[in-house]
Amino acid sequence: MSSITKEVWGRRLKLEIYPEGGKSQSDAQSLALERLCSAWDVVNKSASELKKYCAKDSDGEVMEDVFRYATPRYLFLPKTQRKRTVALMCDYQFDQEHGIALVFENETLREIGPQDIIL
Repeated sequence: MSSITKEVWGRRLKLEIYPEGGKSQSDAQSLALERLCSAWDVVNKSASELKKYCAKDSDGEVMEDVFRYATPRYLFLPKTQRKRTVALMCDYQFDQEHGIALVFENETLREIGPQDIIL
């Protein structure tokens, strides 16, 4: 597996890259990853939306440190790429079984939810 090191929400992390359907990325998967990496600021700006999402599960607790609730683990590249899609997959304190995914389409945050939304 390949990996990249990026700053995510203020912390420098090494993220593994998991392309759906095998060990090597298709051209479409590679393009989606390349474009998201070029527009990485959108990932860092997603922290505010993630905090809102987490607040729903925490009975309104103030979310100062998003890492207390969500820990980024890897980037998932779906096989079907009608739009450039990459998901940041995280462990999630409030749903340890399903985790949480931040789904980016065409370098824009589309959805936050259980990892099932993209797997």
